[in-house]
Amino acid sequence: MDRSIGKWWDRLQFTLLFLSLTVAAHYAYGWLQTALSPLDPYRVPEGRAEKVFGADGSDNGPSSQADRLRLFYWLGE
Repeated sequence: MDRSIGKWWDRLQFTLLFLSLTVAAHYAYGWLQTALSPLDPYRVPEGRAEKVFGADGSDNGPSSQADRLRLFYWLGE
C-alpha cells in the first residue's frame, strides 16, 4: 500500500513539473514574440527605403488573374 502512494506521488510531482515548465515556455515564447516584432509594421519607411505595396491598389503588378497565377508559380509566393 505504501509503495502505491509513493508511485502516485512521483507521478503527481512529474505532472506538476511538466505543466509548470509548459506554462513557463508558453510565456517565454510570448515574450520573445513581442520583443522581436516591429513596433508598427505599417509605418512609412525612413531614409532611402521605399514602400513597394500600395494599400489603395495603386501597385503596378500583374492585372489579370492569369498573370497573377503565373507570377505566383514563378516566384512561389
